[in-house]
Amino acid sequence: MLNVALLLLPNARVFDVAVMTETWQAERLSSPPLAIRVRHCAAKPDVVKLGNNATMVADEDLLWLEKADVVLVPGLSSLDSLPSRNYLEALEQAHSAGATVASLCSGAFVLAVAGLLDGKRATTHWALAPRLAAHFPNVTVASDELFIGQDRVWTSAGVAAGIDLSIHLIRELLGAGAATNIARSMVAAPNRAGGQAQFLRAPVRAAAGIGTALGIVQAAVEEHPDHNWSVADLAARAHLAERTFVRHFNDETGTSPHRWFTEWRIDRASALLEQGASVSEAATAVGYGSVVTFRQRFRELRKVSPSQYRAAFGREPAA
Repeated sequence: MLNVALLLLPNARVFDVAVMTETWQAERLSSPPLAIRVRHCAAKPDVVKLGNNATMVADEDLLWLEKADVVLVPGLSSLDSLPSRNYLEALEQAHSAGATVASLCSGAFVLAVAGLLDGKRATTHWALAPRLAAHFPNVTVASDELFIGQDRVWTSAGVAAGIDLSIHLIRELLGAGAATNIARSMVAAPNRAGGQAQFLRAPVRAAAGIGTALGIVQAAVEEHPDHNWSVADLAARAHLAERTFVRHFNDETGTSPHRWFTEWRIDRASALLEQGASVSEAATAVGYGSVVTFRQRFRELRKVSPSQYRAAFGREPAA
Protein backbone atom coordinates (compact mmCIF):
# COMPACT_ATOMS: atom_id res chain seq x y z
CA MET A 1 0.00 0.00 0.00
CA LEU A 2 1.42 3.38 -1.06
CA ASN A 3 0.89 6.05 1.59
CA VAL A 4 0.35 9.50 0.10
CA ALA A 5 0.15 12.64 2.25
CA LEU A 6 -1.45 15.67 0.60
CA LEU A 7 -0.56 18.77 2.60
CA LEU A 8 -3.55 20.99 3.31
CA LEU A 9 -1.55 24.18 3.58
CA PRO A 10 -3.33 27.29 4.79
CA ASN A 11 -3.98 29.45 1.72
CA ALA A 12 -3.50 26.50 -0.66
CA ARG A 13 -5.16 26.78 -4.06
CA VAL A 14 -8.43 24.88 -4.00
CA PHE A 15 -8.06 23.65 -7.56
CA ASP A 16 -4.57 22.27 -6.88
CA VAL A 17 -5.86 20.30 -3.87
CA ALA A 18 -8.78 18.97 -5.92
CA VAL A 19 -6.59 17.95 -8.87
CA MET A 20 -4.10 16.12 -6.65
CA THR A 21 -6.90 14.40 -4.77
CA GLU A 22 -8.50 13.25 -8.01
CA THR A 23 -5.25 12.08 -9.62
CA TRP A 24 -4.07 10.02 -6.64
CA GLN A 25 -7.37 8.55 -5.46
CA ALA A 26 -7.48 4.76 -5.24
CA GLU A 27 -11.10 4.25 -6.31
CA ARG A 28 -12.23 5.21 -9.80
CA LEU A 29 -15.06 4.11 -12.06
CA SER A 30 -13.04 3.03 -15.08
CA SER A 31 -10.32 0.84 -13.54
CA PRO A 32 -9.67 -1.51 -10.63
CA PRO A 33 -8.78 0.06 -7.25
CA LEU A 34 -5.16 1.03 -6.81
CA ALA A 35 -3.00 0.25 -3.79
CA ILE A 36 -2.92 3.89 -2.68
CA ARG A 37 -3.93 5.41 0.65
CA VAL A 38 -4.31 9.22 0.50
CA ARG A 39 -4.58 11.37 3.60
CA HIS A 40 -5.06 15.14 3.75
CA CYS A 41 -2.67 16.39 6.43
CA ALA A 42 -2.45 19.67 8.32
CA ALA A 43 -1.15 21.01 11.62
CA LYS A 44 -4.08 19.26 13.27
CA PRO A 45 -7.04 17.20 11.98
CA ASP A 46 -9.42 20.11 11.82
CA VAL A 47 -10.88 22.62 9.39
CA VAL A 48 -8.20 24.30 7.24
CA LYS A 49 -8.86 27.60 5.48
CA LEU A 50 -7.66 27.34 1.90
CA GLY A 51 -7.50 30.06 -0.71
CA ASN A 52 -10.61 31.92 -1.90
CA ASN A 53 -12.22 31.44 1.53
CA ALA A 54 -12.72 27.71 0.91
CA THR A 55 -12.32 25.23 3.76
CA MET A 56 -11.51 21.54 4.00
CA VAL A 57 -11.16 19.15 6.91
CA ALA A 58 -7.78 17.47 7.36
CA ASP A 59 -7.79 13.71 7.97
CA GLU A 60 -4.51 13.63 9.89
CA ASP A 61 -1.97 15.86 11.57
CA LEU A 62 1.60 16.35 10.36
CA LEU A 63 2.86 13.28 12.21
CA TRP A 64 1.24 11.14 9.49
CA LEU A 65 3.99 12.36 7.13
CA GLU A 66 6.36 10.05 9.01
CA LYS A 67 4.70 7.04 7.35
CA ALA A 68 4.22 8.69 3.94
CA ASP A 69 5.90 7.34 0.81
CA VAL A 70 4.88 10.43 -1.14
CA VAL A 71 4.16 13.98 0.10
CA LEU A 72 2.24 16.28 -2.25
CA VAL A 73 2.49 20.07 -1.91
CA PRO A 74 -0.17 22.17 -3.68
CA GLY A 75 0.35 25.69 -4.95
CA LEU A 76 -0.58 28.73 -2.88
CA SER A 77 -3.17 31.40 -3.62
CA SER A 78 -0.70 34.06 -2.48
CA LEU A 79 3.05 33.92 -2.00
CA ASP A 80 2.88 36.66 0.62
CA SER A 81 2.11 34.13 3.36
CA LEU A 82 4.18 30.95 3.23
CA PRO A 83 3.53 28.01 5.59
CA SER A 84 4.66 28.12 9.20
CA ARG A 85 7.80 26.37 10.41
CA ASN A 86 6.00 23.20 11.56
CA TYR A 87 4.94 22.45 7.97
CA LEU A 88 8.46 23.06 6.65
CA GLU A 89 10.03 20.85 9.31
CA ALA A 90 7.53 18.08 8.59
CA LEU A 91 8.50 18.23 4.90
CA GLU A 92 12.21 18.11 5.69
CA GLN A 93 11.76 15.17 8.08
CA ALA A 94 9.58 13.22 5.64
CA HIS A 95 12.16 13.63 2.89
CA SER A 96 15.01 12.64 5.24
CA ALA A 97 13.03 9.51 6.14
CA GLY A 98 12.88 8.48 2.48
CA ALA A 99 9.64 10.00 1.18
CA THR A 100 9.31 11.45 -2.30
CA VAL A 101 8.23 15.10 -2.11
CA ALA A 102 6.44 16.68 -5.07
CA SER A 103 5.02 20.17 -5.58
CA LEU A 104 2.53 21.63 -8.01
CA CYS A 105 3.00 25.10 -9.49
CA SER A 106 3.83 27.66 -6.75
CA GLY A 107 4.26 24.84 -4.25
CA ALA A 108 7.91 24.99 -5.41
CA PHE A 109 8.29 28.08 -3.22
CA VAL A 110 7.33 25.98 -0.18
CA LEU A 111 10.00 23.40 -1.04
CA ALA A 112 12.52 26.19 -1.59
CA VAL A 113 11.80 27.80 1.80
CA ALA A 114 12.16 24.37 3.40
CA GLY A 115 15.62 24.08 1.83
CA LEU A 116 14.72 21.02 -0.22
CA LEU A 117 15.64 22.67 -3.52
CA ASP A 118 19.08 23.97 -2.54
CA GLY A 119 21.60 22.99 -5.20
CA LYS A 120 18.91 21.41 -7.37
CA ARG A 121 17.15 22.17 -10.65
CA ALA A 122 13.49 23.06 -10.23
CA THR A 123 10.57 24.45 -12.15
CA THR A 124 7.32 26.26 -11.45
CA HIS A 125 4.72 28.07 -13.54
CA TRP A 126 6.60 30.06 -16.18
CA ALA A 127 5.13 33.35 -14.90
CA LEU A 128 6.58 32.67 -11.43
CA ALA A 129 9.98 31.36 -12.56
CA PRO A 130 11.79 34.74 -12.44
CA ARG A 131 10.54 35.32 -8.89
CA LEU A 132 11.63 31.86 -7.77
CA ALA A 133 15.09 32.40 -9.26
CA ALA A 134 15.43 35.86 -7.70
CA HIS A 135 14.37 34.79 -4.20
CA PHE A 136 16.29 31.51 -4.12
CA PRO A 137 19.68 31.90 -5.87
CA ASN A 138 20.77 28.42 -4.70
CA VAL A 139 18.06 26.90 -6.92
CA THR A 140 18.61 26.46 -10.67
CA VAL A 141 15.24 27.40 -12.15
CA ALA A 142 14.32 25.83 -15.50
CA SER A 143 11.27 27.70 -16.72
CA ASP A 144 10.75 25.59 -19.84
CA GLU A 145 10.23 22.22 -18.12
CA LEU A 146 6.89 20.60 -17.27
CA PHE A 147 8.41 18.81 -14.28
CA ILE A 148 11.85 18.08 -12.83
CA GLY A 149 13.03 15.64 -10.18
CA GLN A 150 16.28 15.16 -8.32
CA ASP A 151 17.00 13.20 -5.13
CA ARG A 152 13.30 12.41 -4.56
CA VAL A 153 12.32 16.09 -4.78
CA TRP A 154 10.02 16.97 -7.68
CA THR A 155 8.58 20.25 -8.90
CA SER A 156 6.07 20.89 -11.67
CA ALA A 157 4.70 23.80 -13.65
CA GLY A 158 0.99 24.64 -13.85
CA VAL A 159 -1.96 22.48 -12.86
CA ALA A 160 -1.84 20.26 -15.95
CA ALA A 161 1.88 19.69 -15.39
CA GLY A 162 1.02 18.54 -11.87
CA ILE A 163 -1.12 15.83 -13.42
CA ASP A 164 1.76 14.93 -15.76
CA LEU A 165 4.12 14.65 -12.79
CA SER A 166 1.64 12.61 -10.76
CA ILE A 167 1.17 10.11 -13.60
CA HIS A 168 4.95 9.91 -13.97
CA LEU A 169 5.42 9.19 -10.25
CA ILE A 170 2.63 6.61 -10.25
CA ARG A 171 4.35 4.92 -13.19
CA GLU A 172 7.61 4.81 -11.22
CA LEU A 173 6.03 3.64 -7.96
CA LEU A 174 3.15 1.41 -9.10
CA GLY A 175 4.02 0.50 -12.67
CA ALA A 176 3.02 1.49 -16.19
CA GLY A 177 -0.35 -0.27 -16.01
CA ALA A 178 -1.53 1.81 -13.05
CA ALA A 179 -0.32 5.03 -14.68
CA THR A 180 -2.05 4.23 -17.96
CA ASN A 181 -5.30 3.41 -16.16
CA ILE A 182 -5.25 6.74 -14.32
CA ALA A 183 -4.43 8.68 -17.48
CA ARG A 184 -7.26 6.94 -19.33
CA SER A 185 -9.66 7.58 -16.45
CA MET A 186 -8.81 11.29 -16.41
CA VAL A 187 -8.78 11.55 -20.22
CA ALA A 188 -5.18 12.75 -19.96
CA ALA A 189 -2.08 11.97 -21.99
CA PRO A 190 0.16 9.30 -20.39
CA ASN A 191 3.12 11.30 -21.75
CA ARG A 192 2.74 14.90 -22.87
CA ALA A 193 5.03 16.22 -25.59
CA GLY A 194 7.22 19.25 -24.97
CA GLY A 195 7.67 21.54 -22.01
CA GLN A 196 6.37 24.89 -20.83
CA ALA A 197 8.14 26.61 -23.70
CA GLN A 198 5.22 25.84 -26.02
CA PHE A 199 2.94 27.97 -23.80
CA LEU A 200 5.21 31.02 -23.55
CA ARG A 201 5.22 34.20 -25.51
CA ALA A 202 8.65 35.77 -25.93
CA PRO A 203 8.62 38.91 -23.76
CA VAL A 204 9.74 42.30 -25.03
CA ARG A 205 12.52 42.92 -22.56
CA ALA A 206 12.45 46.71 -22.63
CA ALA A 207 10.28 49.57 -23.77
CA ALA A 208 11.30 50.54 -27.28
CA GLY A 209 11.84 54.28 -27.59
CA ILE A 210 12.06 55.98 -30.96
CA GLY A 211 15.66 55.93 -32.11
CA THR A 212 16.78 53.24 -29.70
CA ALA A 213 18.40 50.09 -31.06
CA LEU A 214 15.38 48.03 -29.99
CA GLY A 215 12.96 50.58 -31.46
CA ILE A 216 14.77 50.42 -34.80
CA VAL A 217 14.65 46.61 -34.81
CA GLN A 218 10.97 46.53 -33.90
CA ALA A 219 10.08 49.06 -36.59
CA ALA A 220 12.03 47.06 -39.18
CA VAL A 221 10.50 43.67 -38.42
CA GLU A 222 6.99 45.08 -38.14
CA GLU A 223 7.36 46.86 -41.48
CA HIS A 224 8.79 43.80 -43.27
CA PRO A 225 8.07 40.69 -41.15
CA ASP A 226 8.80 38.36 -44.06
CA HIS A 227 12.35 39.67 -44.55
CA ASN A 228 15.28 37.63 -43.25
CA TRP A 229 16.95 40.47 -41.37
CA SER A 230 20.66 40.20 -40.66
CA VAL A 231 22.43 42.11 -37.89
CA ALA A 232 24.27 44.04 -40.59
CA ASP A 233 20.94 45.09 -42.14
CA LEU A 234 19.63 46.32 -38.77
CA ALA A 235 22.85 48.14 -37.93
CA ALA A 236 22.70 49.91 -41.29
CA ARG A 237 19.16 51.13 -40.52
CA ALA A 238 20.45 52.50 -37.23
CA HIS A 239 23.40 54.18 -39.02
CA LEU A 240 25.78 52.46 -36.63
CA ALA A 241 28.74 50.15 -36.99
CA GLU A 242 27.66 46.55 -36.44
CA ARG A 243 29.65 46.10 -33.21
CA THR A 244 28.34 49.41 -31.82
CA PHE A 245 24.77 48.48 -32.69
CA VAL A 246 25.10 45.07 -31.01
CA ARG A 247 26.53 46.70 -27.88
CA HIS A 248 23.65 49.25 -27.72
CA PHE A 249 21.08 46.51 -28.26
CA ASN A 250 22.56 44.33 -25.53
CA ASP A 251 22.60 47.28 -23.11
CA GLU A 252 18.91 47.99 -23.80
CA THR A 253 17.52 44.45 -23.81
CA GLY A 254 20.00 42.10 -22.16
CA THR A 255 20.18 39.91 -25.25
CA SER A 256 21.62 39.94 -28.77
CA PRO A 257 19.76 41.24 -31.86
CA HIS A 258 19.94 37.77 -33.41
CA ARG A 259 18.42 36.08 -30.35
CA TRP A 260 15.70 38.72 -30.02
CA PHE A 261 14.81 38.49 -33.72
CA THR A 262 14.67 34.67 -33.59
CA GLU A 263 12.31 34.79 -30.58
CA TRP A 264 10.19 37.42 -32.34
CA ARG A 265 9.91 35.30 -35.49
CA ILE A 266 8.94 32.14 -33.62
CA ASP A 267 6.45 34.09 -31.50
CA ARG A 268 4.83 35.57 -34.63
CA ALA A 269 4.85 32.17 -36.34
CA SER A 270 3.21 30.60 -33.27
CA ALA A 271 0.37 33.10 -33.50
CA LEU A 272 -0.09 32.30 -37.21
CA LEU A 273 -0.16 28.55 -36.51
CA GLU A 274 -2.82 29.15 -33.85
CA GLN A 275 -4.88 31.01 -36.46
CA GLY A 276 -4.75 28.06 -38.82
CA ALA A 277 -1.76 28.81 -41.06
CA SER A 278 0.16 25.83 -42.40
CA VAL A 279 3.75 25.27 -41.30
CA SER A 280 5.12 26.45 -44.66
CA GLU A 281 2.88 29.54 -44.63
CA ALA A 282 4.04 30.47 -41.13
CA ALA A 283 7.69 29.95 -42.09
CA THR A 284 7.41 32.17 -45.17
CA ALA A 285 5.50 34.87 -43.28
CA VAL A 286 8.37 35.38 -40.84
CA GLY A 287 11.17 35.28 -43.38
CA TYR A 288 12.38 31.69 -43.35
CA GLY A 289 13.34 30.56 -46.83
CA SER A 290 13.81 27.02 -45.58
CA VAL A 291 11.01 25.16 -43.81
CA VAL A 292 13.64 22.78 -42.43
CA THR A 293 15.48 25.65 -40.70
CA PHE A 294 12.16 27.01 -39.42
CA ARG A 295 11.28 23.64 -37.92
CA GLN A 296 14.68 23.46 -36.22
CA ARG A 297 14.42 26.96 -34.71
CA PHE A 298 10.82 26.38 -33.67
CA ARG A 299 11.67 23.17 -31.84
CA GLU A 300 14.66 24.83 -30.13
CA LEU A 301 12.42 27.48 -28.59
CA ARG A 302 9.06 25.71 -28.18
CA LYS A 303 10.38 22.17 -27.50
CA VAL A 304 7.78 20.76 -29.90
CA SER A 305 7.61 20.74 -33.68
CA PRO A 306 5.49 23.36 -35.53
CA SER A 307 3.10 20.58 -36.55
CA GLN A 308 2.66 19.43 -32.95
CA TYR A 309 2.12 23.03 -31.86
CA ARG A 310 -0.47 23.61 -34.59
CA ALA A 311 -2.30 20.40 -33.64
CA ALA A 312 -2.40 21.42 -29.97
CA PHE A 313 -3.26 25.11 -30.26
CA GLY A 314 -4.40 25.78 -33.82
CA ARG A 315 -7.82 26.12 -35.33
CA GLU A 316 -8.85 25.49 -38.88
CA PRO A 317 -9.30 28.68 -40.91
CA ALA A 318 -12.86 29.67 -41.64
CA ALA A 319 -14.22 28.36 -44.91
